[in-house]
Amino acid sequence: MVLGRQIACTGVALVIACAVAQGQQIQVQEPRRWQPILESLSLEAVRGPAARTIIIANDPRAELAGIRADGEKITVASLVDEHDRGLEILWQEPIEVPIYELPAGAQLHTWEKHSGAPLVASVGELLWLATEPGERGYERYPYLAQAIVGVAGNRANAEPRPVGNRLWVFLDTSYRNRADPAYLARRWRRGGVAAVHVAAWHFHEPDSDRDVYLAKLIEACHREGILAYAWLELPHVSDNFWMRYPDCREKTASGADARLDWRKLVNLADPRCFDRAADEVDQLLTRFDWDGVNLAELYFESLHGPSNPARFTPMNDWVLADAKRTLGFNPADLFDDDCDRHWSRSPTHWGEFADYRAKLALDLQARLIRRVTGVVPQADIVVTQIDDRFDTRMREYLGVDTAALIPLANELDFTIAIEDPATLWNLGPERYTEIGRRYKELTTDTSRLAIDININIVERYQQVYPTRKQVGV
Repeated sequence: MVLGRQIACTGVALVIACAVAQGQQIQVQEPRRWQPILESLSLEAVRGPAARTIIIANDPRAELAGIRADGEKITVASLVDEHDRGLEILWQEPIEVPIYELPAGAQLHTWEKHSGAPLVASVGELLWLATEPGERGYERYPYLAQAIVGVAGNRANAEPRPVGNRLWVFLDTSYRNRADPAYLARRWRRGGVAAVHVAAWHFHEPDSDRDVYLAKLIEACHREGILAYAWLELPHVSDNFWMRYPDCREKTASGADARLDWRKLVNLADPRCFDRAADEVDQLLTRFDWDGVNLAELYFESLHGPSNPARFTPMNDWVLADAKRTLGFNPADLFDDDCDRHWSRSPTHWGEFADYRAKLALDLQARLIRRVTGVVPQADIVVTQIDDRFDTRMREYLGVDTAALIPLANELDFTIAIEDPATLWNLGPERYTEIGRRYKELTTDTSRLAIDININIVERYQQVYPTRKQVGV
């Protein structure tokens, strides 16, 4: 979704829109029900005759096309799709479905896992489904969009592809370290990518091989007219920084070093550690020909807030002392030795510390933006900020405050890319519409807002259906 300047998309294999003619009509039995699905593919649902048709189950047109029920039934709970045969697809509510026979020449797209009974197939320009697609259109057949594109367009171009000229992609080179930079840049340009945000923490310390690769990647992007941004993940600086400066390691409420997931968090609140980290960022930004900088996810942990002391930050000595001077109590007292929930029994103190954390995160963002602007004044600045308007717990849990960040964006001239937290990944794509609506309420000038769309395939930690992996649609 575009609120203002850009759409930011995590991952490299993106699915934004389809390689089919816009406005093409698809005949369906219930246009109102199908329209949201088809609109996302730039197609129009109509009840009257059209060249392409979608039918359900034992529609009379199915028999005319040679699709017939053989009299037996099967309970469908798990299925397989041709687009990813190894992906586990489960229905939350199993359904009893007749077993159908397909005519010769039919293209089978989706089938029941154990019996192979067909569930989605196409015969020429007709797409057939053994069941309704579900109320939201994706809870049963996660690759339904690809099947629709197959009958709506050229079969050779049936895979959806990114289109437009305002897309960003985020590239972690550790996942594509053997990919040819020129090849990647050409693919991005054909997909309408305007800028690539490169995981810069891999390049903090000079290394001849890595530096040559990054320079070639940036050069290839520029040759294709694509901007290159340094994607930073502070308070993670680099693995090497973590090893060299153990005194700068962030601490959790349980007293452990804050090595959480892949990020090794640094105590940027301590001016001494801030300067060390900022000096390395300065060198990184001046060693390469960057067009912009993305200060991404500069907030605290965790997604579960204080209920998970082993992940809760910042609880280093500098912050505890500063908070005690500012608030009049030691935040460590909110957690006792056995990690009991004292914070829940001290709502006033917890609320004050939550406000303190949010202000601290905002202050760090402002300091870093001013530092980066001073070092590379020509660079465009982006701040990727976790959403705290749809999931309102995020301000309290992570210390983010987007409402306060927007005035700072106007003052310091940067773009805010809103990222949906993992707590919302179990929801469907409609969450982006709702996120957009809530942020439009914060400002009359949406030119500084973008949305980070998680349309790469990511493992969702919740038990969700039809698959725990989020599939791009």
